[in-house]
Amino acid sequence: MPDTSRLYALTSTTTNPWWPGEPGPSFLINDPVMAARWYLANEQEENLAVAARTSTDNGATWRDLPPRDLWAHALEHLDTAGRSPDETARQAAAALRDRLEAEAARWLDGRIRFVEPDDPSPYRPPTPTLFAWQRGGEIWALALGAVPPDSVLTHLAAQYADPQPEAPDLTRTAAREALDTLATAHAPAQADVPELLQAYHRLELLTFPADQLRELLLPAQNRILDQLAARLPETARVIAAHPDPQHPVRQAAATYLHRLARLGRAPDPADRSVREARDQLDAVLAASAADAATAVPDSPPPALPDHPRVMADVEAAAAWRARSPAARRDAERSMEDLVRAHTNLAVAQAAAAQPSARPRNPDEATEADRRDYFEQRLKELNNRHSMLMHGSVLAEAETAATQARHQAVVDAAQATLPRTPRMSVAETEADHEAFTTYITDADKRIDQALDEQRQHARNALARHFPTAAADRGLHQLRTQLMDRAGLGLDSYRQAHQAVTDASRTVYDLKSRLASGRTRFGESPVTAEQVAEATAHYTAAEQRFDDISVSQARTLEALNALGRVTALAPTGPEGRAALIAQITAQSRERALPTPVEPRPAASPAHTAHSGRQAHDGQIPQSAPRPGMR
Repeated sequence: MPDTSRLYALTSTTTNPWWPGEPGPSFLINDPVMAARWYLANEQEENLAVAARTSTDNGATWRDLPPRDLWAHALEHLDTAGRSPDETARQAAAALRDRLEAEAARWLDGRIRFVEPDDPSPYRPPTPTLFAWQRGGEIWALALGAVPPDSVLTHLAAQYADPQPEAPDLTRTAAREALDTLATAHAPAQADVPELLQAYHRLELLTFPADQLRELLLPAQNRILDQLAARLPETARVIAAHPDPQHPVRQAAATYLHRLARLGRAPDPADRSVREARDQLDAVLAASAADAATAVPDSPPPALPDHPRVMADVEAAAAWRARSPAARRDAERSMEDLVRAHTNLAVAQAAAAQPSARPRNPDEATEADRRDYFEQRLKELNNRHSMLMHGSVLAEAETAATQARHQAVVDAAQATLPRTPRMSVAETEADHEAFTTYITDADKRIDQALDEQRQHARNALARHFPTAAADRGLHQLRTQLMDRAGLGLDSYRQAHQAVTDASRTVYDLKSRLASGRTRFGESPVTAEQVAEATAHYTAAEQRFDDISVSQARTLEALNALGRVTALAPTGPEGRAALIAQITAQSRERALPTPVEPRPAASPAHTAHSGRQAHDGQIPQSAPRPGMR
C-alpha cells in the first residue's frame, strides 16, 4: 500500500510551437509507480513539459521533485513490494516493474527517434542511428540520473527490426560520461577552473534545441557559474559588491561567464565574443558607479499578505482535502481503486504475454475498462476539489480584506494623531487630508488584490465547470458538489440518526451487561459485544463530524464562487500570466524560509448558519447527539 500522507502532484505545459505555455493535463496520486508512469506517458519532446512536486504532509507543504528522484521512488516502492512474503504481491510487483520499464523504453524511443513537429515531411526512421543511441544515454542520465538498466535497453531494442549489438554499450557509455559531468557540477568546489570550464562546455552540448529537458541542466550550470564567478578576479569583486542576482551588474557578469564557459577553455583576449562580453561588463560597472547615489524607493507593503494566492489545480485539490475530511476520504478511496486497477491490468497483461495465453484475453479488456473508469472518476474528483479550494481561498481573501480595511483605518488614525492639544484649521485639514489619502490608497491596494483573487476563482470555474455562469449551472454545481459528495441534507440526517441509534445501542448493551438481565430468546451480553458497539458508535460519530465540517466549508466555498460568476474568464494572455505567477509562487513556497503561522479562520458554520438555513441545509448549531 502506498503512503497516504505522501502525495505526488504532476503538472504539464505545452511546448510545441503552435500554443506554447498553455496548461496541459495534471495528475495527483499517492503512489510513486503511478506517478512515474504518468510522467513517462505525458512528458514528450516538443509536446508537454512535466513538472513534479511532492508533499509528505497531505499537501500542506510542497517541494520540487526532479524526475530522477521520482524514478528512484518508484523503483524503491517496487523493490519493497518485491520482498513481500505474499506471492501474489511479488507477482504484481514484477508485472508492474515490467510495464514501467516498457513504458520507459517507449519514452526513450520517442526521444532518440525524434521528429520536429513543424517538419513539412516528418519521417521517423525505423531504426535509430548509433549517435541517437548515444543521445539516449545522455538523456536518460540527465532526466533519470542513472545508467539505463539492461531490461529497459532490451525493451528498446525489441522495437526495431534491424539488430544493433553495439548500440546498448554506446548508450551506457554516454550515460556514464554524462553522469561524471553532472557529478562535477554537483560539487564544483572540488574542481579547478579548467575542469569547471570543460564541464560547463559538456553540459552545453547536452542541451538540444527546443528541448524541455534544458530546465534540468540549469541548476548544474548555475552552480558552475557561481563557482567561476567567485574564483575569477574580474567577477569576484562584482559578486561581492552586488549580492542581488537581478542587479544589472550581476546580469552582465553572468553573460560574461556564460560566454566564457561555453568555450570550455581559459579566456583568450583575441576571442571576439569574450571581448565583447568583457566590454559590456565594464560599461555596466561604470554606469552602476555613476548611479550608485540614486536611491530606489521602497515598494509599499502588500495589502493582503497571503493574497492573491494562486495554486496549481492539483495542489489546490490536495489542500482542499486537508480542510474537508469527507473529500479526503473520497480521494483516498478513489486513488486506492485506481492503483489496484492498474496493478490488476499489469498482471493481466503479463498473463496475456505468456505463450500459453489465449489470443484474446477477456481479463485484460475488463481490467482496462476498470482502469479507464477509475482514472476518469479520480480526474473529476480532483477537478471538484480544486474548484472548491479556489472558492475557499476567495472566501478567506474576502474576510482578510474586511480585516485589512479596519486595520487601515486604525493605522491612518495613529499616523495622523494631533501633534499639539490645539491645532490650527490648516493643520487639522492637512491631517484630515493625510488620513483620507492613507485610507484611499489602502482600499485601492486591497481591492486590487481582491479582484485578482476573484479572477483566479472565476478562471477555475471556467476550467472545471464552464456552465456555472447561469443560475441553472449554479444549481447543478451545488448538486454535484453537495448531494453527490454525500454532504446534502439527507446524508446529514442519516449520519445524525446513525449516531443516535449507535448511542442507544451502546447504552442498552452497557445497562444489560451491568445488570446481568437477559431478554427472552437472547444470549447474555458480553464485553466483546459492548466493545464492538462502542467502536461502531465512534465510527458513526466521526462520520457525522466529517460531514458537519465538510458541509460547512463546502457551502462557504460555493457561496464565494457564486459571487464571481458575473466576471468574464481571462483570455490566453491572462492564462500565460497566471502560469508565470503560479510558477513564481510555487518556487517561493519551496524555499526553506520559516513562515509564521496564520491565525485560524473563524468557524464557517457560525458565520454562515443563516445562509445554510436559507440554502436548505441544517445549520451547524443543530444539537449533536451523543451517549446519554
